[in-house]
Amino acid sequence: MARSGLSRFLAPAMLVALNAVAAGDPAGNPAIAPPDLEGPDLQGPPAVADIKPEDFVYVASTRPDRIGRVMAPVFVNGVGPFAFVIDTGASSSVISPRVVARLNLVPDPARAKLLRGITGSEVVATVAVQSITAGEITLPRSELPVVEPRVFADADGIFGADAFARGCLYVNFANAHVSILRTACPRVGENWEVMRARLQFGGLAVVNAFVGGTRVKAIVDTGAERSLGNPALLAATGLQALADDPRSRTQVFAATSQAVFGNLLAAPSIRLGGVEIDNLRVVFGDFEVFRMWGVGDQPAIVLGMDILGTTQALMIDYRRGEIRFLPQGAENTVRVRKRVTPTRLPQ
Repeated sequence: MARSGLSRFLAPAMLVALNAVAAGDPAGNPAIAPPDLEGPDLQGPPAVADIKPEDFVYVASTRPDRIGRVMAPVFVNGVGPFAFVIDTGASSSVISPRVVARLNLVPDPARAKLLRGITGSEVVATVAVQSITAGEITLPRSELPVVEPRVFADADGIFGADAFARGCLYVNFANAHVSILRTACPRVGENWEVMRARLQFGGLAVVNAFVGGTRVKAIVDTGAERSLGNPALLAATGLQALADDPRSRTQVFAATSQAVFGNLLAAPSIRLGGVEIDNLRVVFGDFEVFRMWGVGDQPAIVLGMDILGTTQALMIDYRRGEIRFLPQGAENTVRVRKRVTPTRLPQ
């Protein structure tokens, strides 16, 4: 797609906290109508979310011909399983209109929320659910934003980082398995790479990394198809001349209706602790979310499924504040490998 000068990728579905918005409030946010549950995209059988079969594949690794995914069976009000994207880059969970229809729920436009995503902000309706359960974690009564499934690969919703609190996400790409635990992650062997992580920006896991010789903040985001870099990182890595080539231009979509443009470029080698990542192509752009996080003027990167899905396994231990993964990469274009002389990054 890059040869045509224009390609399209899904960015992280939702990356920062949602704020309640009163209908027609003084700030100028308009009152909104409930989402169209019978619109042209949802007529007929697709308007009702089907219960997933036992052999539904929730986890897929990244390969040269596809971007991987992490989904999990989720029960809403005891009904399911529905297939929700596990999005460690989303600070709130969301639900699709077809699940709302399946459960006969009624969106409340008077309890709208401001959805702030990678490309901008948008006011959306919410719906009250009594419970939402994934693995060992159950969220009690919640007001979930209702978001069109096109922004998260036609899944039934998003299970965000807000749900994990002090729990654990364990994804085994080799076995296509996901575990969501309410306790700390199990201990791992010496083949695993372990890095300390800070929980910032509403519970997102952030680690130190190097892109080329540039130190960066790296956000681990299982909900992003492609890794994303900000303009400060583009400048620091000396890639601006390549970004001026119109053939690198790509369009990015997220949870909000706005779409922005970026540049898909080969990044320098990336170091995460004792691991080196080569041949990763990053979408660089002036994305609103980096400014929301307060890192608009310092090099930062979102690590998406184009890299995370090439590992054998991934753990995010929210209780201990650790990121752990088993490197792989031999059969992928992107290579994730242990350094000959591992170098731990200062924290």
